[in-house]
Amino acid sequence: MKPSCNLVIGASGFIGQSLVPMLNESNTFFLSKNKKKKKINQNHFFIDINNKKNISAFLNKLDKNYKKITIYFLAGESSVEDSIQNPEKSFLNSIKGFANILANTSKKHSIIISSSGSLYDSREKIYFKENDSLYPPSAYAASKIAIEGLALSYFESFGLDIKIARIFSVFGENMERFFIYDLVKKIKSNPKKIILNGSGRQFRDFLHVNDVAKGLKLISSKGKAGEIYNLCSGNKIKLDFLSKKIKIILNETETEIEWDKRNYKGIRDSWYGNNSKIKKIGFKHENLENKIDDTIKAIYSKI
Repeated sequence: MKPSCNLVIGASGFIGQSLVPMLNESNTFFLSKNKKKKKINQNHFFIDINNKKNISAFLNKLDKNYKKITIYFLAGESSVEDSIQNPEKSFLNSIKGFANILANTSKKHSIIISSSGSLYDSREKIYFKENDSLYPPSAYAASKIAIEGLALSYFESFGLDIKIARIFSVFGENMERFFIYDLVKKIKSNPKKIILNGSGRQFRDFLHVNDVAKGLKLISSKGKAGEIYNLCSGNKIKLDFLSKKIKIILNETETEIEWDKRNYKGIRDSWYGNNSKIKKIGFKHENLENKIDDTIKAIYSKI
């Protein structure tokens, strides 16, 4: 029996694509649901984790060959908008897949879960520590709370090595949606005038996807079982400021931006995180301004 291996569930996703190159591919297995994605290597399998029989067979096979298995769980709903369109389906699919994973785990497994900073109660508060109150504004956030709760119950009841990363706003060169991508796409399509959601005064806590992947690895190696870590920059960036910056980078300073000022269901205006806890175990992130510049230029060149 071999000593250890990694398993990345959701390897073809935005965060998974950055985490994969940071792991030793020779002892890492990758799971994806979408068979249309490019295969990483011979250890990349396309399995729907909502199919309990198939995922059980796969995990049991790993158990027979490895003494220790580190699981990075990056699957589940990834879109607030999609969860609002079909909340029941979104919630149940996210929970079902994770429950199937937990049903096949034991003390030989270590699980690092990608959760979300959007589950904090941001109705009156905007800056959050890990022990602050939760109040989900969408089915997406509700599924993250449910996954966290189920995971921690396994930590308490069965002593499983469970660690949780609450990730805030992620950006990077390979993103294909979210605010930065949508703004760049709109400017390229119509550099005269664009319309953006909200007031412009809202702000987010942005972190480059490579730093998110590094943070997940750090939590895996140095994080404490049963603990939750805010994986964020700890900085707030106003969206109107970011919009003006993007116009300058793209040399489209004459583009008129109109904010529609409506409130959007399931999306709170402003929130950012306290990252002092993860910094205590060694987390550092790269220069945000440089990474934003690189991301904007990369997106513009590919659209």
